[in-house]
Amino acid sequence: MIIKLDERNGIKIATFASLSRFTLAVTEEVKNELKPVLSNPGTKLIFNLENIDFIDSSGIGCIISLVKTAKSNDSGIKICNLSREVASVFELLHLQMILEIGKDVESCMASFKEGN
Repeated sequence: MIIKLDERNGIKIATFASLSRFTLAVTEEVKNELKPVLSNPGTKLIFNLENIDFIDSSGIGCIISLVKTAKSNDSGIKICNLSREVASVFELLHLQMILEIGKDVESCMASFKEGN
């Protein structure tokens, strides 16, 4: 498994087990691990990108695919702990307009609890 999945207060937290690069080499495995989780209606998932210092277009596409899966199943997904490099890519692509991005796991959990 490439993703470590934890749960706190009914909110699932997905973190890369030991990777620093989110690239084409891992996107299919990430989708295979997380899409079934997000297919359960009402799931709340925080995708923690701590330790990821590089993301390519395949990684971005994977995240967008996961967001679509979540929305079509009445689930929610938030992204957090972006490195400076990854945050720059997200900003360049204006992904903050379509993705819910939090500073850290705690801020994402608070946002879920507030109903956002």
